[in-house]
Amino acid sequence: MKTLNIFSKFILWLKKLFHRVLPKKKADEITQPPEPERISPQTSPKDEPSDVKQPKEKTSEVLPEQETISKPLLNTQEEIMPVKPQQKSDEEDKSKTLKPYIKKTPTKEREDKPVNSSKDEKKPDTSKQKREIDLGSTVRKRQKSTKQAQRTTEVSPEKTETNEKKTTIIESPFVEIDLDEAKVFLIIPKQQFKFSTTTNIPQLLQYELELNGQKYIHSVKVNNDEQGIIKVAEERIELKEPLDNFKVVYPDELQGRIYSYQHSNKNLYVFIGKGNNRGRMHYLYKEGKINPIPKRRDVWILLNENFELITEPDVIEERWVWENYRPLRINLKDTNELIIKKKGQTNEEEKIPCETTFSIEGKEIIEDDFKEQSPIFTGESIKIKAPGEKQDGWVVWIQNKQAGYRIIDNWRGDEPLELKLPDDLPCECGEFQVDICEQGDRIPIDTLFFRYIPYLQLEFPRELIIPDPNIGHKEQTIKILLKKDFQDWELKVDKKIQPNRIGNGYQIELLCEQDILRFSLMKQGKPETETNFKITIPRLKWKTTKNKTWCDKPIEIKREELIAGENFYLTVCTNDFDIKYDFSAILEANGKKLQEAKFIRKGMLYDLLLNQFRDTIKKNNDKIMLRMKIPKEKNDVVLVDMLYIPAKEKIKPKVRGGNGKMRSGKGFSRKEIIEGGFTLRLARYLGIPFDKRRKSMYPENVEILKSLKEVNKNGNRST
Repeated sequence: MKTLNIFSKFILWLKKLFHRVLPKKKADEITQPPEPERISPQTSPKDEPSDVKQPKEKTSEVLPEQETISKPLLNTQEEIMPVKPQQKSDEEDKSKTLKPYIKKTPTKEREDKPVNSSKDEKKPDTSKQKREIDLGSTVRKRQKSTKQAQRTTEVSPEKTETNEKKTTIIESPFVEIDLDEAKVFLIIPKQQFKFSTTTNIPQLLQYELELNGQKYIHSVKVNNDEQGIIKVAEERIELKEPLDNFKVVYPDELQGRIYSYQHSNKNLYVFIGKGNNRGRMHYLYKEGKINPIPKRRDVWILLNENFELITEPDVIEERWVWENYRPLRINLKDTNELIIKKKGQTNEEEKIPCETTFSIEGKEIIEDDFKEQSPIFTGESIKIKAPGEKQDGWVVWIQNKQAGYRIIDNWRGDEPLELKLPDDLPCECGEFQVDICEQGDRIPIDTLFFRYIPYLQLEFPRELIIPDPNIGHKEQTIKILLKKDFQDWELKVDKKIQPNRIGNGYQIELLCEQDILRFSLMKQGKPETETNFKITIPRLKWKTTKNKTWCDKPIEIKREELIAGENFYLTVCTNDFDIKYDFSAILEANGKKLQEAKFIRKGMLYDLLLNQFRDTIKKNNDKIMLRMKIPKEKNDVVLVDMLYIPAKEKIKPKVRGGNGKMRSGKGFSRKEIIEGGFTLRLARYLGIPFDKRRKSMYPENVEILKSLKEVNKNGNRST
């Protein structure tokens, strides 16, 4: 009987405990999102075995925007929905791998820099903050994640709320070449952090810099908003000599991070193309050893003038960086090694290996300005190709910033990985990031970007447009066509542009002063499908050194503008970086060619030094026209009138006639020329008429010559 009472009390205690714990367990079950769907390379999601438990809904993960803080060694960022921890077995916890970080897409504006970021973590200890990071060691870094690291990266609801904004963004410095300016810059990207107190907020932050062994302090102004978030602007520091090494020490407010790089060979610098007019430096050396160059189509090389490239480059810029380095663009996609050698030596060659990277291909592709960085696919499938086979396979993450991700396990790379569109995507269309990771690792060894919109067509001019000499450029039509479900799509453009609806899409008339159209397409009510585009119309334009705006009609210049010792240029823009034009200039008068010269390419710009025509122009008093010759197929050429110089008014002296009235004479007398400040030799050179028979001198003629002398001084400082 006593035993029975004890047992009854035990049962009663269990019931009380059960009622106390049950609500919390149910809450945990509700807030826990479904596990991501994993796809086998051999089977589609629909063909998975029946004994595998399928998620109730299509795999997705809600990702809050910009709720991240950076880690120094990662070129990626991660955004994870906060979830409550769930009790799991050791095997489940061991097999779990957090997804790779979401990167800034190539389709964003230039000011949106790639951010090295992760979620909010505890402030690391001082020893980790001060650890020096060799940027050469971060190239295609393959770092294994440990079980402990995975656990500490998870976010619990006690530490983070879904609507909380994480405010610290720290980015590593990098070196960039600007091909428009032919200059190299060390760039410290924009940063932001939240100051601990609302008082004593710093007005300046100081970076400690060391460039080629020279140390100095670089101060940067900061701005703080109403919420106490401190924002630090981007800094562009021009490198005026070849880079040997650099070190950047961040202030304590930016965790005191230290970044450094040592370049071991001043003969060669490599830049990976990042758009039409710039490239980011590939860190070629790690502790003196070479980091292979990725096999990319758009690779720029700065090569010392004493060396030559064995592989023929696609583009040679006719200008110099650091006085004796010329930019060369080369396609390394099918090249195993880059070979350079010193001029005059046939035996000594330096070989830099090229590393095959992952690539993405598809049959139906649409081109815009981002065609290399993030191609647009419209077909039913795409293929990802690996540089080789891997026995234990890779894990492939297909991510969308808002919709979440899909995982493909154990892709060995022996055959291309085919993705069915849109079945193998986390959402039906939009912008996507593909991360290829090692097994059990979330740090990608390579990242690819692509965009997918089915049934899309873009129609716009692709060949160089030459303006009419009388009216200039005309409006150009851009058509955005969607053959299916057109009514479900929204078009977003600048407020100044008014798109017109047509049968199955939109039509935009781009004004003659507008060359670039940025727009986005999105399915109604589905922000995860938003896709960005950029289209540049290849219009021919030009301007002189003294013009601030581009012109599309002939420009009038004066003979006096050609001043000795001052460079006076005619600059031509094509809006097309990929095509190299063989432009030349012809100087004509009365239909007769006087002189010819070549334009020098500078990226999308082509320069012509007008001073080289100075002597020819000075000697000719007729109307002079400068025309640009554009070669076409089958030896055809197109001539474009760009500049003209009006005919020079003939100077005639005044002489007294037999009736005592003043009339026009044949020329100036010797006395008038000398009194006007000229020598007879200079007068003949300038085309001043000389009448050797006349001995008289009139004050009116002397004043004419003196005013001409003053004009000649302004136009010719050597006289």
